[in-house]
Amino acid sequence: MNAIENVDVLISGGGPVGLFFAYRMACLGHTFYLCDKKSGPTDETRALAMTPRTMETLESHSIAQHIMKEACVLHGAQIYMNGKKLGTMDACGDTNYPHITAIPQSRTEAILSRLLDADKIHRETELVQYEQNDNGVDAIVRDMNHGTEKRIQARYIIGADGSHSAVRKLASDWAYEGYSMATRFVVGDVFVSGKDADKIQNHRGNMFVGSDGWLGVIPAGEKDGQFYYRMFGNLEAYQLESDKSDLKDPTHGISRNDSVSLEEVQTIVNKRLSPLQVTVKDINGLSIFRINERKAHGFRRNRAFVMGDAAHCHSPVGGQGLNLGIQDADNLAWKLSLVLNGHSSDPEKLLDSYSIEREPIVAATLKTTGSATRYSLMKISVISTLIGLVMSTVLTFDRVKKNLMSAVFQLETQIPKESAILSQPANDATGLIEPGHFMRETTVLRKRDFTDDILLQRTTLHETLRGHGSRHTMMLICTRPSRYDPCPWTRDFYEKFTKHGYPPVAVRGMVIESSWHAHQSRKPEYAVSDDYTVSYWVEEHWDGEKSITKRIGLAEHMWDAPEPPAAIVVVRPDLYVAYSSYIRSAGDIDQAFNFLDGYIHNTTN
Repeated sequence: MNAIENVDVLISGGGPVGLFFAYRMACLGHTFYLCDKKSGPTDETRALAMTPRTMETLESHSIAQHIMKEACVLHGAQIYMNGKKLGTMDACGDTNYPHITAIPQSRTEAILSRLLDADKIHRETELVQYEQNDNGVDAIVRDMNHGTEKRIQARYIIGADGSHSAVRKLASDWAYEGYSMATRFVVGDVFVSGKDADKIQNHRGNMFVGSDGWLGVIPAGEKDGQFYYRMFGNLEAYQLESDKSDLKDPTHGISRNDSVSLEEVQTIVNKRLSPLQVTVKDINGLSIFRINERKAHGFRRNRAFVMGDAAHCHSPVGGQGLNLGIQDADNLAWKLSLVLNGHSSDPEKLLDSYSIEREPIVAATLKTTGSATRYSLMKISVISTLIGLVMSTVLTFDRVKKNLMSAVFQLETQIPKESAILSQPANDATGLIEPGHFMRETTVLRKRDFTDDILLQRTTLHETLRGHGSRHTMMLICTRPSRYDPCPWTRDFYEKFTKHGYPPVAVRGMVIESSWHAHQSRKPEYAVSDDYTVSYWVEEHWDGEKSITKRIGLAEHMWDAPEPPAAIVVVRPDLYVAYSSYIRSAGDIDQAFNFLDGYIHNTTN
């Protein structure tokens, strides 16, 4: 056995989720060992759709631009039933990415591998065993070509290694609960031609529903100067394997022991698109895909964590799988970094919150996608007709379509209130953004202080928060109409924040006032000029539709007597709100620090 390698984190699995987590660890300054069974990034399309919420996550880590350069933007979907167009689902939403971003998984993995540096990925290497102890994890990995083994000592281990996860399976008490479907699905990349090929749009998803199931045809990009599509559909009616499928190994994914011919697939295309005439030509071969609906019993076992397909697998309806995995990784990365750096006052509470926060979101997704798959594959004409009536009705109401798209886009995703690292809303916090909600993008803010050789700095909230790794941002928002004097609590906030002494990499302060109350374009006199733990910004139009004042719910109190309140909002590194409260006196500020002390160290502890 070769020499021992010591790292902060051992990551098993080099798909998009494992690569993204490794990239986050690298950016946060942690050492890692990433092993993957494959010889390189996949050459298959696989997971294709990225939701707006995932793109917002990637943008916060300066990755979105790399994805957008190689992706197709889809502005909704069109739905046909028995060859007749029922209507469209139009992309919409309160986000900078109000669309589906379609990019083959092969390109996603290539991008992340390039950003990570391919030399840091140990290809054709598998995890064969690991044991946990009080100080970390002792693991063995094996070179699959030469059979040589290496010992890895890490403080934590991450399973991003798919539904057959070695990290999960090597822990005897880690069940993967759920069921396997016996129904076979066909999946593959195709070109389309024929008299009605133009009915298949390359800027929308295309769904064709028939009496025996459905066929999805999703634009994937260009190849050889021609648009190609990812096709996915059922070959038979809905059917579970057996009552004891929960005890069997998962069968989720491409089936290597089964096959389907192009002729069989063309027959299905003819039937579900009829009377439309479309011919398909496969590019890389067609495969059989099997669906499982499963979730790990907990996403943490002491120093071991699972994410992505290692933690959950489900129907591809709605394109949620990869997105859930990326968001798993983003949720855990900053928490683990705070613990690794010794900045958490309660490491167990912080790490436990990963499973507490992600499991309910995953469970809700499994329930939704499972029900949608089950009902859409019922081989009963009455059910099929009923589905058609429901869909045609839904597609006539804009509000219903908007709400449905918002759910598919994950724009309504919230951190469960059960999380111990979310504050509970105060009784008087009516109308204020609640903990667990996503902090949406705002209109521009202007930096209050600048030097002669720097232009005015105007930037949105998300841009100011980008690239801050594991850092929380405690914002004092004290905008108010010009008839009032400036907010009287900014100095109290500054003095309490600096005295509290949070590590700069863990928490930073931010004061946002109305432009007319920043009487000089420099930091206030009470603030130390070279102290960057608190930054000062102004909002030029507090009453704008997407101003931060309106985003957090402060605008409706602008005319309170005798004066408007301020608000403190703490935004986590993943852009979700951890804490919010109105400030009506200097004493109210202390509550925010008391909350954050619950899981982040400060020098006064």
